[in-house]
Amino acid sequence: MLKNLSLIINCNQVFIRHNEKDVKNNIQVMNELFDAVSNVYIPLLDMFENLEKDNILCRVAFVLSPVLCNLLSNNEVQDLYVNYLDTRIAFGNDELLRCKGQEKLEKNIQITIDRYQNLKKEFVEKYNQNLISAFINYMHKGYIELLATCATDIFIPHYADMKEVISAQIECGLNSFKQYFGEIPEGFWLPDLGYVDGLEKLIKAYGFSYTIVDSRSLLLAKTIPSTGIFYPVRTENSLVFFAQDPNSHDEIYGEGGFINSPFYRNENKDVGFELEPENLKSIWSNEASRIETGFKYWNRNYKDAEKSIYDQETAKKQAQDDAVYFIQKKEEKLNKAAQLMADSDFVTLITTIDAYELSQEWFEGVYWLECLIRTSKKSDINLTSPGDMLENQYSLEKISPYFSSSNGEGYGENLLSSKNCWMMRYIRKACERMVDLADRFPNDTGLKTRLLNIGSVELMIALSSSLARMIDCNDNPDYAERRFKDSIEAFTQVFDSLGSNTVSTEWLTSLEAKDCLFPWMNYRVFSKKK
Repeated sequence: MLKNLSLIINCNQVFIRHNEKDVKNNIQVMNELFDAVSNVYIPLLDMFENLEKDNILCRVAFVLSPVLCNLLSNNEVQDLYVNYLDTRIAFGNDELLRCKGQEKLEKNIQITIDRYQNLKKEFVEKYNQNLISAFINYMHKGYIELLATCATDIFIPHYADMKEVISAQIECGLNSFKQYFGEIPEGFWLPDLGYVDGLEKLIKAYGFSYTIVDSRSLLLAKTIPSTGIFYPVRTENSLVFFAQDPNSHDEIYGEGGFINSPFYRNENKDVGFELEPENLKSIWSNEASRIETGFKYWNRNYKDAEKSIYDQETAKKQAQDDAVYFIQKKEEKLNKAAQLMADSDFVTLITTIDAYELSQEWFEGVYWLECLIRTSKKSDINLTSPGDMLENQYSLEKISPYFSSSNGEGYGENLLSSKNCWMMRYIRKACERMVDLADRFPNDTGLKTRLLNIGSVELMIALSSSLARMIDCNDNPDYAERRFKDSIEAFTQVFDSLGSNTVSTEWLTSLEAKDCLFPWMNYRVFSKKK
C-alpha cells in the first residue's frame, strides 16, 4: 500500500499599488512581498534546481495566486525589487564598518550581503526578472502541480447567498491561471479553506476535479467518511475533497513547533528597529515608519547579545534534524492508518504550508523543506500531489462536507471580528450593485465598459480577506484600511458615474494605471447565471 504525503504551498499576496507616488506610502507591505521573494520564492526555485542536479524527482503542489502573479510579472515591481536588493547591499556595507572588529557579527553581515548579491544575480541574470516562467519550467518538468484559486482571497462562506459573486471570483481566477500558465488545472484552492454547503456545484461547473478542505469538513460531516482524513472523498457531483492534516501547522508553528528552536534565526530582532536613526540613513527615511532591513544577527534563544549570535551552520543542522523528525511522525501516522485501511490502495496526508508564514516567521523554512524532500526518499513515504491520486475519482465514498475554515478557530471568525466587521456592510452593498450593473449594462462598449471593468477590479480587491485579517491581527492595519476604503470609494464613484451618465476620463485613466490588476477583466463575470 502506498503511503502518500502531499505538500501544498500557498503563495498569496494582497494587491499593492506601486505607482511612484504610492511606493513610499506602501513601503512596509511592498517590502513584505520582496521578503517573500527573497526568503521563499527564489529559494524554492533553487531547491528544485538542487534536487534536479541530484536526480531527485518529487511532486509539490503550489498555489500562485492571481494577485501575486500580477505583481511578480509587473516590470515596475521587478525594478523595485532590484532597488530593494541594492539598498540592502549598501546598508550591509555600512554595517560592516559599524561592526568592524566584532568577528561573529562581521561574519553574519557578510553572509547576508553575499545572500542579497546572489539573489540579485539570480533574479536578473538567471531568471531574467521573470519568476513565473521559472515556476512554469518546473511544472513542465513534473516537479510542480499548480492549483488555481479565486481572483482574490475572498472568504467564500461570507457570500454564500451571492452565487454570482462566488462564480465571478472562481471564473476570474481560472481566467488568470490560463493567462499566466496556459493550462486548465485539475485542482482548485479554496482561500482560507473556507467551505460552505453547495460550493462544490460552483467549483465543479468550471471543470475542476478536486479541492482541499479543513479536516473538520470531513470529520463533522453528517456521514463521517469511513476512511477519515486519510483518503479522498467526493460530493454528490463527484468533486473530490482532500482534507488537510490537522497537526502539521502546530508541529511547525505551535508552542512546541520547529520554528521555536533556539538555534533558528530570531525574526523579531531586526537591526532596523534596534539602531539609532543615524545608522539607518542608507535604508530608512525619518519621514516613514521604521522598516525591516533583513539584517538579523541573533538566534531565538536571545538572552545576551554576545552569547546569542546566530550561527547559520548550527541552524541548518537543526533544520535537517527537524525534517527527519517530521517525516518520522508522518510515517508513523500513515502506518497506523494503513493498518486500519487494509483494503485501500493508498493512504494520504495533506500538509499545507503558507508562504507568508515561511517568509515572516521561519528563515530556514525552505531549507527544511528541501531536507524533508530528501529525507522522504529514504523512507516509505511517497511524496506526491493531490492531482496524482484521482484515478478512482468516480468510485470514491460520497459525503456532504461540513462548513469550516483553516482560519481562526476553524470557522474564519477572525475575518468578521469586532475590529473589521464594519467592512462587511460596504462590501456586500457593492456586491449587490455590481451584480445589478452587470445585468443592467449587458452589451455596452467604450467608456461604460471601461468603467464597469475597473469597478469589477476594485470590487475584487475589496473582497480580499487578507485586508480584514491584517486589521484583526494589527498587521499593517492602516494600509489595509486605506486599501479597502480606496477600492470601495472607487467602486462607488463608478456606480455614481454610470447612474449620472458622466465620467471623468482623466480619473478613469488614472485609476486604471494605479490598480492595474486583471487587465483582461470582463465585468460580465458578475452577470446572473441562468
